[in-house]
Amino acid sequence: MKWLRVKVDYYSDFIKETKEKIIGIFSELGVNEFEFIDFFTENALDFHKESIVNDTWTIIGYFPNNKFARLKLKMLSEKLEELSETEEMIFTVYTNECDENEWKDEWKKYFHTTKITDKIVIKPSWEDYTPSEGETVIKIDPGMAFGTGTHETTSLCIKMLEKYAQGKKNLLDIGCGSGILMIVGAKLGAEKVDGIDIDPAVESVAKENLEDNEIDNFSVVIGNLVDDTDKKYDIVVSNILADTLMALLDDIEKVLEPGALVIFSGILKTRKYEILEKTEKHNFEQIDEKEENGWISYVFEYK
Repeated sequence: MKWLRVKVDYYSDFIKETKEKIIGIFSELGVNEFEFIDFFTENALDFHKESIVNDTWTIIGYFPNNKFARLKLKMLSEKLEELSETEEMIFTVYTNECDENEWKDEWKKYFHTTKITDKIVIKPSWEDYTPSEGETVIKIDPGMAFGTGTHETTSLCIKMLEKYAQGKKNLLDIGCGSGILMIVGAKLGAEKVDGIDIDPAVESVAKENLEDNEIDNFSVVIGNLVDDTDKKYDIVVSNILADTLMALLDDIEKVLEPGALVIFSGILKTRKYEILEKTEKHNFEQIDEKEENGWISYVFEYK
């Protein structure tokens, strides 16, 4: 399949807030997987010796290169122009055509072995790593699916799973992408792990990653949020954008056992009060919160 790779370089005085708005524009046009180039962590395994903050940030999305691609590109440019008028944002759009193999290879430029916690290390399939005593190494090949573990939203989920997954029987990852959170949950003690994602490419990628990590008690469903499952879970994790998360909250209770734990991530600090206000309307009690670089993850207990 051919793709149109769209790279948006941008700068604004409120660069983190602008980031989510640009993601929202892409999402409105059907793009739900992204590459981000913004700031790097101080992690010793990230191949960067010091923390770097870039003045100009980058978001990369992919459109199927069909008869609608140029129309979507035009709509994207128009919406970015509108945003620039209100946000005082400067941006440049670059495009190039690529196939699936070229898309896959793009990840290798940015994804390296990363120690997420004292115990959990994420390793791409093309790198070698010898674990220290007590470390669990998760092997990931993102392929055509989102999720490497190095972005703040995913690392927050991993840290929450490390704290809460042990002893859980059934884990559900809504928006499972590469399957990374399913693998982490299983490695940390969840007996059965399931994943749901709207992207058909996820099924084969997640399955391959799970099997490569010697996880066998799992299933992957292609569907929208929780529309296509009738199972109940004692722990649910979802690393998705705030607007999608708001929609999920209207239906998520149907998959939750009493007392289930729910881990949400993908929330910019500027959107936290919207999420908290909506959870208060449902049967959720907040029990934990973590923040990294303006991104927030919450843990709720379902009452």
